[in-house]
Amino acid sequence: MGRDFGDLLGLPQALPDMPLSPLVPGWAELRTAERAAGFRHAADALLPPGSTRGTPGASFQILDGLRVPGRGGRRRHVDRALLAEVRDAALRAGAPEPVRALFARYDAALAEHPMGLRRVVLYQLLHLLRDTPGGPGAEAATALGVDPAEAAALAHAARRAARPTPAARTAAETLIDVWRAGHTRRAHTLTRQLPAPAPAPAGDQRLAHLVTRVASRARRTDVLLQEAHALERRVATDAAADHYLRALRTAEDDTDALHGLLRTCRPTVLRAEVRQDGVRLRWPTDPQQPPDRRTWRLLRGTAGRDEWTEVTTVPAPTGGGDIVDGAAPLGERVRYAALPLDGGRIAGRPLVSAEVLVAPEVSDVALTDGRARVGARWRTPPGTHRVSVVRTGPGPAAADVPAGPHGFTDQGLPPGEHRYRIHCVYRTATGREVRSPGVAAHRTVHPWPDPVTGLTVRQGDTPGVLTVDWTGGARGQVRLLDWPGPPPAPGEDLRTPAADLPPEPAWPLCGAPRAGSAAYRPPAGATTRLTAVTVLGDRAVAGPGVRVDVPEGVPELTARRVEPTRVRLIFDWPRATDRVLVRWWQSGATHERRLTRSAYLREGLHLAVTRAAARFRVEPLAVADADVVVPPAAAETALPADVAISYALDRPGFLTARRRRVTVRADTPEPAGPAGEAAPELPEFVLVARAAGTPRQAPAPPRTVRDGTPVLRLSGAELLAGPVRCDLDTAVADAGVRRPYTLRAFLTGPHAPAVRLEEPPHKDLVVR
Repeated sequence: MGRDFGDLLGLPQALPDMPLSPLVPGWAELRTAERAAGFRHAADALLPPGSTRGTPGASFQILDGLRVPGRGGRRRHVDRALLAEVRDAALRAGAPEPVRALFARYDAALAEHPMGLRRVVLYQLLHLLRDTPGGPGAEAATALGVDPAEAAALAHAARRAARPTPAARTAAETLIDVWRAGHTRRAHTLTRQLPAPAPAPAGDQRLAHLVTRVASRARRTDVLLQEAHALERRVATDAAADHYLRALRTAEDDTDALHGLLRTCRPTVLRAEVRQDGVRLRWPTDPQQPPDRRTWRLLRGTAGRDEWTEVTTVPAPTGGGDIVDGAAPLGERVRYAALPLDGGRIAGRPLVSAEVLVAPEVSDVALTDGRARVGARWRTPPGTHRVSVVRTGPGPAAADVPAGPHGFTDQGLPPGEHRYRIHCVYRTATGREVRSPGVAAHRTVHPWPDPVTGLTVRQGDTPGVLTVDWTGGARGQVRLLDWPGPPPAPGEDLRTPAADLPPEPAWPLCGAPRAGSAAYRPPAGATTRLTAVTVLGDRAVAGPGVRVDVPEGVPELTARRVEPTRVRLIFDWPRATDRVLVRWWQSGATHERRLTRSAYLREGLHLAVTRAAARFRVEPLAVADADVVVPPAAAETALPADVAISYALDRPGFLTARRRRVTVRADTPEPAGPAGEAAPELPEFVLVARAAGTPRQAPAPPRTVRDGTPVLRLSGAELLAGPVRCDLDTAVADAGVRRPYTLRAFLTGPHAPAVRLEEPPHKDLVVR
């Protein structure tokens, strides 16, 4: 047999020419996988592991079939069994996992044709030899792993083969993919771009057979289309649809057949619903039927144009389809078709929807009414050019309402029901404006009350009474409310229902209310934001507000001297008061001090004063932002002057003529001011002696004025006149008191609590 394509044997056309196409599906992916694995061509993957290129035993034969070295140096024909052995050996030797997928492609080529892998290697060698710098030659073939005995013949065949253009090479490598996808028209076009075969009698028989099949199917498609057009002209749409379907299944890339099929199919169960995010497509399935293993090819067509756009391909749903087409052209009328696919091929008539206008409406429309107005808010779909609104009612005439992208405010409306239709306006690709059907909404405008225009709060003629006067609010009921937090602005329409408004202050009324006036007696400690609100039905409008503060008075104020020049004030802190004002008057001067609650509770209140008499007053301070303050009765107390009465006993001696004497002094503060102050009222001074029961027993001091014998009495006037010295022995003798005895002085009378008594040491008061 010829080993050199017949040329070296004198038989120029004994064997077929070099292949013009690999006829392997996914050729580009195959070459990418080979390059990633480090293979120049498919035969590199079949050589024994560890062999070195260019060495004996590392070459393959290709002319009379693909043969690779085997055991003992014998050549083995490459079949599927050998391919599996080589794959397993490569994986055991540590080949990467993608090599398994590459051998699966080689196995598919052998499964389809016993010489399929040889065809692949020949096609690869042909283009590799052409890409060498010196062109096809025996040395280049040997370097690629070809057996040296066949290298010259292979190089000669490569030189004789036609050199395709880039377009022809692409057509040759993609023809089988296009054909198996059912794209007959595209495959027929590619066959016209194939390179002309070399002048050999047999040529590439497999490729020629495929070209013949493509041409035959293309002619069959033409005949079916002619018959379908004729039936459609006779308005036999159902029969025409059958012919278009047969033509489409013969050539699935024939747009004429596809458009004709979609044109003649009536709308079925496929439903299209326009939403804000696009067009939602739904079609039901029969739950009694087993799950459909087919897929669906979704197409979108625009009204007035004989063109369809593929949307997506989805698996058949088990509970009904629900797919959103977010790319539907806004402002256009479209319809959809779902082509059933089985194994990627058209399996029957499509499901067709009715036409819909891709003009989504606004959503979440909310209308509110106010004083002679209606407001609206909504969510606008993406891509909206503008929004138009038309109002009707209560009158028959319709009117356009200016609206923004997200709402409107329609003012100057009479009471009654007002109906609105809100349209989204879209601009198509050609600049044409299309309006959506619109969303209807309605709202009733109610009569509103008149606001209070003036509010006056003042103290009444009776202490503790507040008089409230207002103007305005003629239409509606005026309520004076205790408003919590920041009050609404005067004249603001309140959206709170009248039943949910804040309550009125719980103040006792003083007399019956009159038109525009009312009198209250607020309790002590009340702080209220008094706000006038006019209510009519369920509508309310705010009026002015006044902050009223009724501080609580200070109870039980007491002043005590802790030192002659230091006073402590004691009182109960009033509730709801943060600060108090302390005032005091002494020696013709006025003093004041502000005190916080925390400082008082932490430190108390101590004041520096003189020894003169003083008067104190404590009153709470109102809140800083109060507009009206009802002052409580101030707490006052008086502090008398610091007066001390002392007495001393002089022991018998030379200077006292051997007599005991007592000296009594009244220490009063110095007069203050240019005219001085009135002299203080002093109590009566009583010196009491208590005798012992036995001469040797020292008696205890008297406990009260009656617990002994008075031996000396001095009036307040006598004390105020100056120091008083008396002979104690004579006074005791006159009283009939015998030794031993103990003396003690007492202050009596109404002014006694305000005067301090300073006593001498106890040893000086005992007389033996």
